[in-house]
Amino acid sequence: PRGGSRGFSLIELTVTVAILGLMVTIGFPTMQEWLERYRVRSAATEIASAIQLPRMRAVSQNTEFSIAFDAANGTYSLFEGDPDTGTMLDAVARSLPFGVTFQGADDAVNTPDDEIIFHPDGSLNDSTAVQDVLTVGNAAGDIFSVTFNRATGRVEVAHQQYGS
Repeated sequence: PRGGSRGFSLIELTVTVAILGLMVTIGFPTMQEWLERYRVRSAATEIASAIQLPRMRAVSQNTEFSIAFDAANGTYSLFEGDPDTGTMLDAVARSLPFGVTFQGADDAVNTPDDEIIFHPDGSLNDSTAVQDVLTVGNAAGDIFSVTFNRATGRVEVAHQQYGS
């Protein structure tokens, strides 16, 4: 090089940009799948935490707390007392992330009226079930379940299947 100039030649710069473009093109679909799966897993984890909150409050404050699910709108709400007559704890219902929906039958969760009412002793309103299961998923077929034991209050999140 003349005069001690430094830098990249046009060919070196073009090759570097082409390699980066190829890497992004190959990696983008994988990244997109990972992001969609992450949204479902994070929604399931958030719901698991939301289920534990009213139970802990019911026991600590010696009053009923509840959580109600609206599968049609992809939302859920926390209440002090019964969802029909109680006070909503948040200003608005909590929404599932974009692309994530409640899965399964018409009900979001297999409890009466898509709601879980926790009594001051920590028990649930659904006295016939040993455990309840709520599932969330996306259009790609990624499905996660949130299972909660009626007697112990244990809440678990697990993947049921990964999509294509």
